[in-house]
Amino acid sequence: MTKKVRRSYRVMIEAAEEVKQALSSSCYRIEIAGSLRRREGDAGDIEFVAVPKLFKDFVGDMMYPSPLDLKLQSLDVEIAKNGNKYKQLYWNLQSGLVMQADLFLQPDPATWGVNFMLRTGDAKFSHLMVTKQMYGGYMPDQYNVREARVWENSVALPTPEEESLFELWGMDYIKPENRKRR
Repeated sequence: MTKKVRRSYRVMIEAAEEVKQALSSSCYRIEIAGSLRRREGDAGDIEFVAVPKLFKDFVGDMMYPSPLDLKLQSLDVEIAKNGNKYKQLYWNLQSGLVMQADLFLQPDPATWGVNFMLRTGDAKFSHLMVTKQMYGGYMPDQYNVREARVWENSVALPTPEEESLFELWGMDYIKPENRKRR
């Protein structure tokens, strides 16, 4: 394992694209999140949100290892944390650099909009997005967010994309690069 090393946006985005390309065949969807998506000047790790492909048994239950797990076993990667919803990897890149990559996995595509917004950050912005307006946040008081879904009473509302969340909140979409700490 290696310590996080902050590197320039250019170096990190190239690394992120390499990792994304390597994992894309084992995911229905994978996108770069975090500080790279916000176009910060530098970063210490690479974050992804992904909907992994899964094997299912004859009754429809998920089976492990998944295609993503099998793909990771075939790559030059040290797996530090290996859960079904989060994986922390130390990736030996073609350039010779070692990068930390965090994979936030969501087997349910319906959680994409909330998860992608949360994992893009920044932390303060994400917190405000899921805090009710009566407590100083952006979320209208009639909604709740739990299990990466928006709920109104007992009804889960669709947020297939991040923009869906802004629309529900009655807000103009805020581009990731404008969600930086001030």
